[in-house]
Amino acid sequence: MLVNNQDASLLLYPDYVSIIGGGRWARVLTEVLCTFLPPTTCLSIHSRNNSSLMSNWLVERKLDSRVIVFEGLPEYRTGARQATIVVNAAKDHEKATKWAFSAGVPVLVEKPIASSAYASQQLADEFRRKNIPFAAAHVFLFATYLDNFRSIVRNAERVRSIRFIWTDPKSEKRYGENKSYDPGLPVYADCLPHVLSIINTLVSAPVQTCKKMDFKRGGAQLDLELLLNEVQCVVTLERNSDIRRRILKVVTEEKTYQLDFAEEPGTITYDSTILSGDPNWDSSARPIAKMLDAFLLWVGGGKEDERLSIETGLLACRVIDQANDLYLSAQIPWLISRLASNKKLDDDLRYSLVELFRSDRTWSDAQIDRGINRVIEMCSSKKGASWLKKMSESKNPASLCREFLV
Repeated sequence: MLVNNQDASLLLYPDYVSIIGGGRWARVLTEVLCTFLPPTTCLSIHSRNNSSLMSNWLVERKLDSRVIVFEGLPEYRTGARQATIVVNAAKDHEKATKWAFSAGVPVLVEKPIASSAYASQQLADEFRRKNIPFAAAHVFLFATYLDNFRSIVRNAERVRSIRFIWTDPKSEKRYGENKSYDPGLPVYADCLPHVLSIINTLVSAPVQTCKKMDFKRGGAQLDLELLLNEVQCVVTLERNSDIRRRILKVVTEEKTYQLDFAEEPGTITYDSTILSGDPNWDSSARPIAKMLDAFLLWVGGGKEDERLSIETGLLACRVIDQANDLYLSAQIPWLISRLASNKKLDDDLRYSLVELFRSDRTWSDAQIDRGINRVIEMCSSKKGASWLKKMSESKNPASLCREFLV
């Protein structure tokens, strides 16, 4: 299937496409790639921890003859047209991207680009100097329902405010699989790249600053106030919610416009009007396929699609860094207060502790459970007060907590 309906002779897809990652999203992207890449393109998956799982999944999907699985990073071939898609854990994005860059291979990287705005900018500068395609994966920019909503809003009066609600339930199925989040990645770092890429299509000047944060439920829920010139912009992000929500509400001088895309293509409402987000949704290529196709055609010598611009990802990383400062200033006092109260471990306290434990490496569930129990026991003992004081003064409270895992 040709996503862009171009003549096959004009499509210069790479000879090799490597997917670095072994999670659900890596499987989703692999399956989509198999629907439109020609059989002459060799596909490979590279996963250090989940290679067996990925191999079994390929057999189950009858894709084992189409895709090869490796435990190590790709071994690139001199002179071949190659591309790499980085979709492993966020903390490993930088390492995988640098590996591809060292061989001069173009990269499409999932959000966030790297662990900090500085590291992300360094990567972008290196790719730019060598003129190697480097793209940020903002899949919603390829969604037609967002295009349709933007067209309606931009034809309206001046925007007064924007309200965005993005929540995920404790468990849900997406693309036929159970969806889970990276527990070591705070919700703002996980979701802001999506949220900002969407909001910035609606306004003339992009969001540059995270001004304020209301910290709730141990970090599982955040209300963010973003600085957007004269437009008031408030974003709610929540994990372990009761339901999946994707609600974008734009208030103008005369009307309120809403896009609800919890289930694609969603609905657009204003006044008494209710519209499908995309009436042609069932007969057109999905956003994921469009994004992958645009990147691979760019790698093959085509034009760069502005929706792949690394600048979108860099801007998100800068705002994430600002949010991180606000988050840490609220997270540790909240955690100390809860631990000092000797209350029973609940979902919110567990969420906060798990995030600290998993922030730098992968620990087993058994190690995490043991570490949490030890922290609770410590805080309930005579040494609890002195340990909590030490935690409040520590420059690295996460490291202090992780001592209970060893």
